[in-house]
Amino acid sequence: MSSNSKKKQIHKSLLTKTLLVFFIFVSSTFFIHMSFGATGERDASCHVLEISEHCDLSGIGHLVYGDLVVGGVLALFFHHLAHKNQVRIDKIISSNEEHRLKRKDFAVFHLKSQVTAMLFNLGRIKKTAQFHNDAIKLEYHPLTLEEKERTWKIRTLTERMKFEQEKLGRLLDVVRSTLVGAQDVLEPEVVMQTDGVITFVGEMTIEEQPDETMEFLKYSVSKQKVLYLLEKLKSYSTVTHTFKKMEEDIEDELNVSAYPDAR
Repeated sequence: MSSNSKKKQIHKSLLTKTLLVFFIFVSSTFFIHMSFGATGERDASCHVLEISEHCDLSGIGHLVYGDLVVGGVLALFFHHLAHKNQVRIDKIISSNEEHRLKRKDFAVFHLKSQVTAMLFNLGRIKKTAQFHNDAIKLEYHPLTLEEKERTWKIRTLTERMKFEQEKLGRLLDVVRSTLVGAQDVLEPEVVMQTDGVITFVGEMTIEEQPDETMEFLKYSVSKQKVLYLLEKLKSYSTVTHTFKKMEEDIEDELNVSAYPDAR
């Protein structure tokens, strides 16, 4: 529900309560004074609203000259209190809305930087795997310096791939934490897309092939999904606090949880 609709609803509720109190007050005093006016002795020649030393004020006269005035004053007083309360509520709602938009701007900014780092990390893993495969395919002579250098390069690149994979796992945890903390201010569509990308990237593996080369499974699909999400985050405007509508270029709107045969 928007802040304007909340304001209208609260204002309508306060106005209804004020009118209800006023109606109850006037109704009760009307019947009380009518009963007193009916039981008392009063000159029939006197008008019901006449005020003089020879005519007692009738019940209706009491209502018109006294209770309606008091009721009007009370109604104005209640309206004044309701207005003050409404102003206070409007300030609270405006402050909360401003705080929510700032949180949204902050969350999108951090998600954008974290997804960029994720894309960079995926590229490093892919490039390291390629260097590793090139080292595997190097020609060498056994028991020579060539073999020693090849072995050292393969071991170094294997350790580097493990390091980059662990780094990617920590980065995914950071993105997930940011998303959890901001899911109350982000659009559900953005939350679902981001969570889908995190889940998909987290399921990627590097498998060793029979020829000892490493294959980075689902890399092309993962890169595509991350790029799409990054473009989505970049389309966010801090002026309107909204995302630009984008055409769906990725199947199932980045929510596919598995691509068994993707490479």
